[in-house]
Amino acid sequence: MRRNGEAGQTLVFVAFGMVLVGAALGLALDLGYLRLSKRQMQTAVDSAAIAGAAEINYGDVTAAAEADAAANGFTNGVSGVTVTVNSPPASGPNQGKPGYVEVLISKTQPTFFMRIAPGGATSSTVQARAVAYLGNAKGCIYTLDPSPGAITMGTAGRRGGNVDLAAENCAIIDNGDLTLFGRADTLSASAIGVAGTVRDGRSNVTPAPVRGMISASDPLAFLPTQNPGSCNFTNTSINSGNRVLTQGVYCGGLTITGSASVTFTPGLYILTPQGGVNNGLVINSSGNVTGNGVTFYNAASSASVSITSSGTVSLTAPTSGNYAGILIFQDPANQSPATVDGGTNPNFEGALYFPNVNSTLTIDDIGSAAAYTIVVAGSLDIRGNNTLNSDYSSLSNGSPIKDAVLVE
Repeated sequence: MRRNGEAGQTLVFVAFGMVLVGAALGLALDLGYLRLSKRQMQTAVDSAAIAGAAEINYGDVTAAAEADAAANGFTNGVSGVTVTVNSPPASGPNQGKPGYVEVLISKTQPTFFMRIAPGGATSSTVQARAVAYLGNAKGCIYTLDPSPGAITMGTAGRRGGNVDLAAENCAIIDNGDLTLFGRADTLSASAIGVAGTVRDGRSNVTPAPVRGMISASDPLAFLPTQNPGSCNFTNTSINSGNRVLTQGVYCGGLTITGSASVTFTPGLYILTPQGGVNNGLVINSSGNVTGNGVTFYNAASSASVSITSSGTVSLTAPTSGNYAGILIFQDPANQSPATVDGGTNPNFEGALYFPNVNSTLTIDDIGSAAAYTIVVAGSLDIRGNNTLNSDYSSLSNGSPIKDAVLVE
């Protein structure tokens, strides 16, 4: 009898122990499931914050963040999911700061074993938070044409070489091929990414390009285009003397040749056809052409931009407004080629923006005087000696090209 009583007690203890082990195992499984859900949610919220910040210039921050969260399995208002987007953030060290986007995701998750225990929870709310910032991008050269020849240096068949481009503090992003024809050509940047192939002709390229890059989108696509409207000036052609020009719509384009010297006052200069005259912007004089706080907008037409002056050309972009940091903007519908050749002591401070993938921009001896120069074009033909600096201190919002990065 005694032994049987002891055996019964042992059975009770074993059964009780199994219940405890089962409860512990169940709790561990529930907690593991919640941790997995938390990790998945954190990945989604990080991505959503970056997606939202990337759209600050386009005005659809919330839609972009919510769409990204949905793509990662967390759709606002579905299956107990709540996605909250705050721009600027409503909490944390970056609360109220422009340029930042805060995204919070929460979801009520059911429990499976915890509910069995007396007073156990039938569900638990999982939450995750992230903050991203739209800051200066590292790139200052973007070629958008995915076909061969997106960036070329020099001329095919040329054995010698004196073509150089230095962009020491910024990156080059090339959606096509990179081809250097001369053996003595030099190309340097902080980083070089190429979607296509690299043909360097024994040239000096630093650092080694990263090949197979995913094609980049137009980094300035958010800029507003212009409807020229009525003419302020018609068929403006200056070939001598000293002139001061003011902003407005230049129908028939603007041509500066001969020995003319021209000063542009600050503002937006829109170039559009007039009748059979379609000159775009032509600067080919031996005089001095200067302008501070100017943007030249080449409208949708077949007109091109041609700057091949033998004199001095010094032009700087505005530091504020819709076109802060934008020096030359060719309408996206305009496929015309362009040439920017600085002549004596050139200074092109701002973005040279030719977004049509069929537009080829040729730069030739644009110098090193500008605090910053940005190039975005369908393709780029590099001639002469060129230095692209990256000092955006004159711009209150920094470079017009931004990149979203996670900060919290």
